Amino acid sequence: MTARKVSRIIHIHRKCMLGDCPFGLSATRPRKECLVQLPKYKKKKRIKLKICQYCGKEFWGHPIAKYCELHRDVKQREKTKKSPEPGDSNNKTHQHDFIEVVEQSWVCELEGCGKEYVVKIFPKQFVYPRFCEEHRNEFRRRNWARQKILDDLRKVRQVAAARAAKSAASKSAAGSKPALGPKPTLAPKPALAPKPAAASKPVGSKTAAEAAAKEVRPKVKAKTAPK
Repeated sequence: MTARKVSRIIHIHRKCMLGDCPFGLSATRPRKECLVQLPKYKKKKRIKLKICQYCGKEFWGHPIAKYCELHRDVKQREKTKKSPEPGDSNNKTHQHDFIEVVEQSWVCELEGCGKEYVVKIFPKQFVYPRFCEEHRNEFRRRNWARQKILDDLRKVRQVAAARAAKSAASKSAAGSKPALGPKPTLAPKPALAPKPAAASKPVGSKTAAEAAAKEVRPKVKAKTAPK
C-alpha cells in the first residue's frame, strides 16, 4: 500500500468516528476524555531584553534567564562570600580561623548576670549565642529582669522597715526612763533685816498678876443632869 492510500484510509476512519461516514456506516462516538486536542498554532519563542545579574550587561534572552551568554557557565562566575551576620539579637559574630572544634568559656552578656557558659567553636562557622543557657529565650530574659527589680524593691523595703523598727524602739525606751538633766540652780534668798529688840518687862509683876486672876475666879461645881 502506498502512503496515499494509507492517508485516505485514515481520513475515512476519522470521518466514521465523528459520525460522518461516507459509506453510511454508524460508529460509536468516543468519549471526550479520549480525544486529543492538538495545538492550532506553533509556540513562539519569547525573547526579552534582560540584564545580567553578574556583570550588569544587557542581553536578549528568555524571561527567566539571569546571566548573559558569557556568565551562564558556573566557571565564569566567582563565588562571593557573604559577611556572616547574626540572624537575631540572640546571637553574635565571632571571627576565628580554627580548623578544629574548640571549646571556649564565655560570659553571658545579659546585664547583671555574669554567668559563664561553654561554647563549641566549629571551623567556618562564625555565629554563636550571646547569652547563657538560662537566658537564651527572650521571655526568660524579661522574666529575669522583672524578678531582679522585684528583689531590689523587696530589699529596700526591708531596710526601711528595719530602720523604722529601730527608731520606734529607741523612742519607747526614751519614754519609759526620763532623761537625767542638770539640776536647776536656786536663786539665793534675800537677807532678812534684823528685828528690833523687844522691851524688857519685869518678870515678877507678870507672875503676880496671873496669881491674882486665879484667886478672883470662883470655883463652879459641875451640875448633874436631872433624872
